[in-house]
Amino acid sequence: MAISMLSAFKIIPWSDVLTAAPYIVQGAEKLWSIIAGKPAPQRGNDRAEEEVSQSVSLSALDTRVHSLELLTAELHKEVLLSSELIKSLAQQNIQLVQAVDVLRVRTRILFVFCGALAVVTTACVFLVVFR
Repeated sequence: MAISMLSAFKIIPWSDVLTAAPYIVQGAEKLWSIIAGKPAPQRGNDRAEEEVSQSVSLSALDTRVHSLELLTAELHKEVLLSSELIKSLAQQNIQLVQAVDVLRVRTRILFVFCGALAVVTTACVFLVVFR
């Protein structure tokens, strides 16, 4: 069952959306500061390598650890980029909500003026017809 866009916009609790928007931005900024503040994972200590079983050669293990470190560093960069994107989207969301709120107020004013214009037009028609 499809609903019209006008009824969909009427259903949205805009006061709640406007109230929650600053908290969304604060959450995104907090996420950004947490993620950006963490250093990229460093290479593990050599002591762990000594405890590995004798069946795996140290060179193969060293190669595997190095590739995992590179992968971890790459994932850390992706997390930083993702959190920056979330922060940007949250700020854009606040701007969008503010713009929608302005449009909502303007629409109400437009409806009031249209109603007043309809009343004036009806009065003019009655004056001309019944004169």
